[in-house]
Amino acid sequence: MEHKEEHLEIIKLQNLRLAAKIISEKLIQGNHFGKRVGSGAEFEQYRHYEPGDDLKRLDWKLFARSEKYLIKESPVDSYLNVKLILDLSGSMNYEEDGIKRLKYAKILLASIAYLAYMQEDRLSLYFLKNGKVEQMTSVNAKSFHAILYHLESAEAKGNWPIEVNTFPELKSKEKELVIMVSDFLQEENEWTSIVKSMVHPRKNILLFQILGANEIEMNLEGNRRFVDLESGNSIHANASDLVKEYNLKMTDYLKGLDLALQFPGVNLHRVSLEEPIAEVLEKVLKQKFLS
Repeated sequence: MEHKEEHLEIIKLQNLRLAAKIISEKLIQGNHFGKRVGSGAEFEQYRHYEPGDDLKRLDWKLFARSEKYLIKESPVDSYLNVKLILDLSGSMNYEEDGIKRLKYAKILLASIAYLAYMQEDRLSLYFLKNGKVEQMTSVNAKSFHAILYHLESAEAKGNWPIEVNTFPELKSKEKELVIMVSDFLQEENEWTSIVKSMVHPRKNILLFQILGANEIEMNLEGNRRFVDLESGNSIHANASDLVKEYNLKMTDYLKGLDLALQFPGVNLHRVSLEEPIAEVLEKVLKQKFLS
């Protein structure tokens, strides 16, 4: 897997496609990806019927003999809709130890897109910016190159309004994997309300909360200038005077967020900027969301 020195080198790469390819190929080699089982013409195996399955795929002859509802499967036509969502509010510009949160997020999403593209899944990309949802690509197995293009040029700025809002373009009843990347730092329930609105029995939703080590637990000393990356407001203060109160509030906030996002089919992954992306994705892949 990727070591920390290599992690920094990958983050510094100016070529997003190359960074995603390096990380994805490591994962492909380690996980031995193969085609999913689906509903194509070439018969492969049986599985038990599940609600929502096409009744045309039931083996009625077998049912007549065994009274078992079994579905025919094949190694093709099992492609997945993968919806990628990136928070582009100003706080995504946070940087720690030379690693920018936005760059980390771009490489993470590009790597996931590369894996999905290799499996011929259908991809789409959405940006959350200035209180609006922008669909950057259509749902298509060929959207990978357009996704890289839009990720490369994406800029984070402005704030996300605190009023609760849901967006029809993020909702669907299709079977899909939703990947949302953000810092999930909210004043009210602006992010959790969006996640809640997307929950559906046919969806798996993976949330990647990307934070710096000093955001999770502040360990600073001396006089510092603290800047709100969304509003631009700043204050000068002695960091040691703020550390204890900040750490208590952040611990409470993160615990509260964990509880607030306990929806069916939703999995929150809290990631530190210093954590190698390949290692992050390896943990997720073990849960069988992408393989």
